[in-house]
Amino acid sequence: MSPKASNVEPGYDDDAYPLTALLRTQPSMAGLQALVAVARLGSLNKAAGQLCRTQGAVSRQIQQLERHYQTALFLRSTSGMQLTADGVRLLDVADKVLSLLAAHARPVAESIRLRLPSTLALRWFLPRQHALQQLLPGVTLAISTSASDEPLFAGDDVDAMIVRGSGVWPGMHALPLFAEQLTPMCRPELATAMHSAHDLATQCLLHAGVGGQAWQAWLAMAGVAADAAPALQFDSLEGALSAAAMGYGVALGDPRMAQARLASGELVRPFAPLLDQGLAYYLVLPEQAQAQAKLRRLAGALQALA
Repeated sequence: MSPKASNVEPGYDDDAYPLTALLRTQPSMAGLQALVAVARLGSLNKAAGQLCRTQGAVSRQIQQLERHYQTALFLRSTSGMQLTADGVRLLDVADKVLSLLAAHARPVAESIRLRLPSTLALRWFLPRQHALQQLLPGVTLAISTSASDEPLFAGDDVDAMIVRGSGVWPGMHALPLFAEQLTPMCRPELATAMHSAHDLATQCLLHAGVGGQAWQAWLAMAGVAADAAPALQFDSLEGALSAAAMGYGVALGDPRMAQARLASGELVRPFAPLLDQGLAYYLVLPEQAQAQAKLRRLAGALQALA
């Protein structure tokens, strides 16, 4: 079985371009793929379905191979298509060539667009991002932040979200990561000036979010009446913790979000009680998306680091 000589354009010096000259004498990759598919499936129609081509296109690619090698590669009958002896020899070559190409193909990186609260992003996610990426080889994470506690997937700009809440959102699949627990935090010198939780009534209470319900719940749990205590309100927990770190008052936060500041001594916990309001951080995605392998991998990696 020898390849058919190719026509060379007049005046074209193949010696100057040896690779080009070599390629002129080789069959097409599409033809080799067609050969393998038809040989395995025994049918032009089935091969066309597997290759996402028309039956006519697969037939033409087989014919081109046969013209190239000037030999019949298949015996055609009503029962299907069977390889000739030359076809068997070429199939072995085609298998090796396609396997080598597949082994050297650059893998296509998957991408996950993840949205999460800004404080969580800064204080919990970013310190774990390297470890998370190691658990997700071949996946590119595109991160954005939001101040909303509602998992809204109105557009197609996000695949999954980390959301703080009850875990119940209609039409959503919510995977718990960790529960939120809140406790007062402040500068060390401010903590030494307070001898009991009742002394909070004389301090500026730093609120994260609107309403101050979290502080009210913690004070009620501790049996403290501090309704008249001065207060500052911030739009995020990060803002409240930053103000506390600068000595402007006492913030109520989750120790996970202040781990670095607590470890360095920049902030301390003057009182032990932790408030659990039944809220947690969840990985949330639309119900129909939970079957995606990349999102299942993300869920497992986040749970491993939570």
